[in-house]
Amino acid sequence: MPATKKRWIYGLLVTALVALVGGVSAWPRIQLSRTVAAARQALADRDYPQALAQLEKAEQLDANRGETAFLLARTYRHLGKLEELQKWLARARVLDYPPRRIELEQLLVQAQNGRMKEAAPELPRLLTEFSETDGAEICEAYVSGFFANYSFAEALRLAEVWQQDYPNDPQPWFSLGLYEAHAGSDPKAVAAFRKALELAPRRDDIRRYLAEALVDEELYEEAEQHIRYLLQRNPNDTDMATALGHCLLEKGDVAGARRQLEEVLKRDPQGYPPRMMMAQIELKDQKPEAAITWLETLVKERPKEYRLRFLFATALQQSGRGSEAAEHLEFVGRAQAALGRARNMMDQAKEDPGDIASRLEIGQTLLKYDSPDDGASWLRNVLELDPTNAAAHRALAEYYSSAKKDDQRAAYHQRQAEASEPGPEPQQPKNASPSTPAENSAVSP
Repeated sequence: MPATKKRWIYGLLVTALVALVGGVSAWPRIQLSRTVAAARQALADRDYPQALAQLEKAEQLDANRGETAFLLARTYRHLGKLEELQKWLARARVLDYPPRRIELEQLLVQAQNGRMKEAAPELPRLLTEFSETDGAEICEAYVSGFFANYSFAEALRLAEVWQQDYPNDPQPWFSLGLYEAHAGSDPKAVAAFRKALELAPRRDDIRRYLAEALVDEELYEEAEQHIRYLLQRNPNDTDMATALGHCLLEKGDVAGARRQLEEVLKRDPQGYPPRMMMAQIELKDQKPEAAITWLETLVKERPKEYRLRFLFATALQQSGRGSEAAEHLEFVGRAQAALGRARNMMDQAKEDPGDIASRLEIGQTLLKYDSPDDGASWLRNVLELDPTNAAAHRALAEYYSSAKKDDQRAAYHQRQAEASEPGPEPQQPKNASPSTPAENSAVSP
């Protein structure tokens, strides 16, 4: 072989070897970059378990990357694991990740957890400084915080901005759907959840809430399609399995609904929804005595559920025990009137974030007739606005004493109620002359 050709082949081999070595040495960086990109996409898709899996992989590839530590902190914030969040923010700080981004995440923690006194004043600055990189994250955390504090006007204004600035993000629609469902506006909830699912058809959490809202709207055919899809994805979901029985019952398939609920009760014999649904099936099947067997226990467990009390009264009437049904029907009548008034007041509260009186009555009504946990949230919001509100403290003392069996919190609110109530007017001695204003001021501290 000529010497020139040998040198050419040798040079080619050296070049190939250098390229191979360079490619091998660059592969870990390429793999890390792809892994972090996949984690970012999972975060954008709100697939937090997938984001966590990718970031843990990235951490194994390079344990000294500040961005990975920061994204782990953000993921743990979304998962509600605050200790892990603080651990990874501290790690990001050690790795010299930009301090302003770390401060941003701390403020988002405060907002997400409803600590709006500290977080709200920072919102305009955050939207100005971080809108290009973190605008959707900021909107999501602050909308959640405003809703948690029942500051509906602020939440809805920010949600509108969020929708306009991020038209392909399903989360503002999802948040709006959750609000409308909570406020009892099922048609608006359905519309919002439909839009969210259109933007994110793989989001099972959105589909689940849409299915529930469709059931509430009595749109059983559409609801059943979503429920069956979710059950294919997770056959052990007893809530969706119960909802399927509900759809079958309302469509007239009593036997199919019974078979469905019998299967659910094998897996979840003490579940409230399947037991209540079985009672409804017995009533539909003209078996009121069998329904009463289910309902007696349920009413003892949840005496404030007015729908349950109405179902019980219906079963009693069909069994010829109308006199026993009277007290339950009376309770239902009071509950429906009070809850109708409360729903109207929710519109007032939405427009006026400082309306303490409406918030107090809503909380007291929900505590008494419908949803004690929601009622307690309204009452805590009253105390955010008026920390010395004796009526709110009294109602929360009763809530923690009876519903939560939390004696420590019950005692705290009882003390606050007593401290907030004005004491009795001091009585004048019978023969004493009234003191003058000057005398009163002379003895005042």
